[in-house]
Amino acid sequence: MPSWWPFSKKQIVASQVDVRAGTSVPFSVAAGLPNIMKETEKFQSDSNYDNEWELFDNMVKLDPELNGAVRSVALTGNNYFIDYKRAKNQKIRNGIKMLVETVDFDDILINAMRNLMVYGNDINKLVGKAGIGITDVQSLPIKQMTIVDERGGPTGMPFHADEYSYIMSNEFYILREGQYSQSVFPRSEIIHFRIDYRSNWFEDTKTRQTYGVWGASRFSSLKQAIRVKYNSMNNRIALEDALTKQFITIDKSAIEHITDPDEQAERLGKIMDEVITLFEGLRGDQMPILPSYVELHHVDLNNTVPDNSGFLDMVGSNIAAVLHVPRVAAGQERGSTFAATYNANMWANTAIRRLQYVVRQEVMKLFSKHLELLGIEHTMADLPAFDFEPVAEESPLDLAKRAVMGYTSGILTLNQSLDIMGLPQEKSGNIRNKDGDNTNIGELPRTNEQEGMKNDEE
Repeated sequence: MPSWWPFSKKQIVASQVDVRAGTSVPFSVAAGLPNIMKETEKFQSDSNYDNEWELFDNMVKLDPELNGAVRSVALTGNNYFIDYKRAKNQKIRNGIKMLVETVDFDDILINAMRNLMVYGNDINKLVGKAGIGITDVQSLPIKQMTIVDERGGPTGMPFHADEYSYIMSNEFYILREGQYSQSVFPRSEIIHFRIDYRSNWFEDTKTRQTYGVWGASRFSSLKQAIRVKYNSMNNRIALEDALTKQFITIDKSAIEHITDPDEQAERLGKIMDEVITLFEGLRGDQMPILPSYVELHHVDLNNTVPDNSGFLDMVGSNIAAVLHVPRVAAGQERGSTFAATYNANMWANTAIRRLQYVVRQEVMKLFSKHLELLGIEHTMADLPAFDFEPVAEESPLDLAKRAVMGYTSGILTLNQSLDIMGLPQEKSGNIRNKDGDNTNIGELPRTNEQEGMKNDEE
């Protein structure tokens, strides 16, 4: 081919321009970081919730400490017992047994405990028929419910209720009020679990004021704490991601044999392109093998970004304090939260028992409504006993210690001590231990005391 040919191979190669990747682009260290923080950023950026229930749902969904606290308390609803022997007659016993076997009784109790923790309310629709009883208990979404008095009427007509004409009775429950699929239920068809509802002001989704109708959620005092928590966490993650974690240096030995400055710059650029290509092609379990003149330096960020672990611990302790969950569940057993006479576990057990008592009241109403549909005459005193197992159970060793101490000190009789341990009673066991009757009790050994040592000293 003649050298004057305009499309020679040499000219074609020379006309190509190499495009080098920009070195200012950081390596992909944390993949998907915007997606990780997208949902939690809504806590501080999005305040356009239709109601507080949606905010509470997101708090439980995204915060592991809240989720664990709610779950641990809700599962205590599964530890219940029904004493059918306390029922008045066999008809009542059979009717209650049929109800428990027909509906998802365990799930109803667990869901009620969970919603009482999160919303302070749990609303369910009773499905049944006269002569058959209750066949289903349908859970209704809290965020779509409104409660009205007689002004709403059975048709669910809209009305205004301010702080001077507030709603103070739960005559009707409306699902999706104002929508095409609106449903109105009278109070007799609803079982409403609610806690701390007396003297509780609440504004519903229709901006109507209610008083003593809706239960109070314990999450109300955690809204700001959760928002601040994730604001701090997201800012820290973004700051760490923006800071330089590692950089590369190229030793002069890579270009010391080149005298032309332009060729030196071209050589350095080529080395950087090769290093970037190498890092982008690595898997997570691979280590780069670099030339001897290329060195990778890591930056210690421990003292660069402020440590917020103390602040997060404080927020975690606030969560445990507000929800009254055992601090051990949150990994922070630090004793008393509110009073020096009670430790945190005592407060937690008391609060959980309060939730269980609210559930027990409504369950007894559920039993009564089922018997009414069956046509079985009864009073509340005729129903079988329903209750929950103790939250903090004593171990067999603790039971034995308590029984022995009570009997040997003369406070309890023998039968009372046997009853504590679940043992059969004795015919002559209704007597207390008198002083000096028990010859098995003597002086306890002192620290580091050996047998026969006391006599030798004398």
